[in-house]
Amino acid sequence: MDAETGSFPDPRAHGVSRARGFLPDDDPLVSFSDDPVPPGAADALDALDALADALPAHLEDGTLRDRTRALDPIDPAIVDDLTQRQVVRLRQVTGFLASAHVHVIDADPVDSIPPGLAVGLYEASDRLDQKPMLAYDTQGLHNWHLRDPSEGFAVDNVDAVVSFTDLDDERWFYAVHVAIEAAAGRALVAAGDAYQGVHDDDRALVEAACREIAESLGECTRIMQRMTEGNDPAVFATDYRPYFDGFDDVVYEGVDALDGPQSYRGGSGAQSSVLPALDGALDVDHAATSLLDHLRDMREYMPPEHRALVAGFEAATGLREYVADSDPALVDAYNDAIDALHDFRKIHLSQVVQYIVAATGDATGTGGTDFMQFLGTMRNETADTGL
Repeated sequence: MDAETGSFPDPRAHGVSRARGFLPDDDPLVSFSDDPVPPGAADALDALDALADALPAHLEDGTLRDRTRALDPIDPAIVDDLTQRQVVRLRQVTGFLASAHVHVIDADPVDSIPPGLAVGLYEASDRLDQKPMLAYDTQGLHNWHLRDPSEGFAVDNVDAVVSFTDLDDERWFYAVHVAIEAAAGRALVAAGDAYQGVHDDDRALVEAACREIAESLGECTRIMQRMTEGNDPAVFATDYRPYFDGFDDVVYEGVDALDGPQSYRGGSGAQSSVLPALDGALDVDHAATSLLDHLRDMREYMPPEHRALVAGFEAATGLREYVADSDPALVDAYNDAIDALHDFRKIHLSQVVQYIVAATGDATGTGGTDFMQFLGTMRNETADTGL
């Protein structure tokens, strides 16, 4: 708990549910017209829908940049009248298209985004209080629809809303991340329950919450281990990962609010709120290093309410201390949660080696991280937290 206020974080108050975790309660839009379109907005939104749907084809035939340069900028007044889901889709679609425009594979690089993309990307991001860049939330948290809603977030049941290619490998990549985020919902809600138990001195509740965290993380790890079933490392490295790169000194044409060229990190799993939130909840302590500074910088790409939950768990220290003064059964349950978090990080590191180091020879993650040292250190520090 917060030592000064006696308060503790409630994940449900930050948009988290047991069934969906950090995924939105309302399914993402597949088209802007799935919500009522404001008067005068149809043409602009239809044009973006069409361009996003044809993104793989335009990248394949080399016409994407011509298409994006010909796109008219959206009127900022239209953005004010959009629903929340439409604003998210606007940020998503323009983010995918902007990253594709800048990072066309096997083409000369460009250092600007045309106004037809830049204005919408900036305006939507500004309304959401996020950076005007394709990030993990629009690549993952909002980039899904279920083939059969009754089947839930099984990897085979998740399709992407927007993608750079028509490859099943890319769809599978997004689907695995979405399924992990959904499976983590149990752990996140249980983390809040654990602090409720500490507050109420309810050891049975704390023990049950720790066991729920362990089971949830175990499911997340099993899902992550399925990545190789449908996502070939060579395809990942060469056919669509380049589009995840960040921007270095890129001009957002038509956006007067941005002063000169802009630089942003690319979409990365380091922008997911799951592990930082659970680190904070379980009192996993990471040494102050330049790598930790980088991780905290990546939080600026998280949705604000998710970032706030991470901060809330970090401020609510005391779970580990409470467990340490308790009975062996509670200590075992807490250690099971720590072991499950360690196992997740261990498998993740092995996949990073497989998909990036072995496939590309690159030791830098898509968000710009020196991930080998970073992930290895985080894994070891997690193991050291056990009692």
